[in-house]
Amino acid sequence: MKTGSKLALLAAVLFLLMASATFAADDGNTKPRFDSAAVFSGTSDIVNQSSVTGNVKGVACHFASTSQANLIFTVNGGTAQTLNLPGGFVDANGDRFTGWLPMNIRFTSSIRVQLQYASGGGQAECYVSWGLD
Repeated sequence: MKTGSKLALLAAVLFLLMASATFAADDGNTKPRFDSAAVFSGTSDIVNQSSVTGNVKGVACHFASTSQANLIFTVNGGTAQTLNLPGGFVDANGDRFTGWLPMNIRFTSSIRVQLQYASGGGQAECYVSWGLD
């Protein structure tokens, strides 16, 4: 392979790597927000905003006793995506905590994050860190 071909190939690979990293970038210039919701049954909105841009930074959830829950994300009015939450770490009271689950969910027109009770006994509570551009 000639030197020119090698340089062109290297430049193409570097361009692809940089482009994919750019799409995942969090510029950190969002106005921070923090919201939470708790459910014993049914579904509750944690974040529900339209005509906004920003990103969801991460979530953390606490489960009393044997409760189970899901987080439902609807980004830019698209199809709802469900995240089945892990059992988490057990504390001295027998409750469970997921710890911080980092995310970088970018939205450009709307965001809705819902907490949905799934099963078990007791309350499920989740916290969402997010921001507006």
